[in-house]
Amino acid sequence: MKVLVLGLPRTGTQSLADGLAQLGCAPVYHMREVAKNKHQALWTEAVDAKFEGAGAPWKREDFERILAGFEGVADYPAAIFPAELAAAYPEAFIILSVRSEDKWYASMESTLVHLQKTRAPDDAAPMSVLSRKYHRHCWGSDFAATGRDFFRRHNQLVRNLGKERKFLEWQPQDGWAPLCSFLGVDAPPEGTPFPRSDDWLEYKKMVEQEKLRLAARSAAETAESASS
Repeated sequence: MKVLVLGLPRTGTQSLADGLAQLGCAPVYHMREVAKNKHQALWTEAVDAKFEGAGAPWKREDFERILAGFEGVADYPAAIFPAELAAAYPEAFIILSVRSEDKWYASMESTLVHLQKTRAPDDAAPMSVLSRKYHRHCWGSDFAATGRDFFRRHNQLVRNLGKERKFLEWQPQDGWAPLCSFLGVDAPPEGTPFPRSDDWLEYKKMVEQEKLRLAARSAAETAESASS
C-alpha cells in the first residue's frame, strides 16, 4: 500500500484517485470498487467490528481481504477507518483531502445524504445495509445536526495521524504540483488537466431539478391560496 487518502467523501476523492493513477499509484480502491467487487458484506463486517463490538477490530490481514493488490485507497468506506488503516499500513503515505466546510456540507446533502433519505428503511440490498450503518455511526443518522461536527473531528483525527509520517493536506484546486512533490514523482506534461471526476454529477442535477419543481409547486400553491 502506497497512499491512504483519508479525506471524507465529497472532498475530491474520486478526482484524486484518478490523479494518483496517472502518477503511477494504481489501482486505487474507491467507493466505485465496492459493488464491482461485491465487497459490501465485508465492509459491513468491518463497520460492525468497529462500532458494534461484533468481532475484533480489523487489522492488516483483515483489510487485505479487500485491499490486496491495491496501491491506494480513497473515499468511503475506507475513510471510515482512518486510524485502523494507518496502523495496518504503516508504510503508506497519508493524504487528507479537504474542501470548505460549507461546500462539503452542501455536496453531501445533495448526494449521499439525499440518497439515504430516499431509501426504504427496510431495504436489504447489501449497499443499502452498509450505507444505513455508516450514516448511523458517523453522524447519528442526523446529518443536519451533527454532520459539520463530524467533518471537523474527522479531519483533525487524520491530521493527528499524519504527525508521525509523511502527510499532505490537499484541496482539489491545488492540482498536480503539491501532489507530485509529495510523492516524489515527475509532473504530467505541461497543460495536462487534473482529473475532475464525479460519479454523482447526474444525481446532483436530478436533486436540483427536484428542488426547483418543489419550489415552483410551493409558489403556485401560495399564489392560489392568496387569490382565493
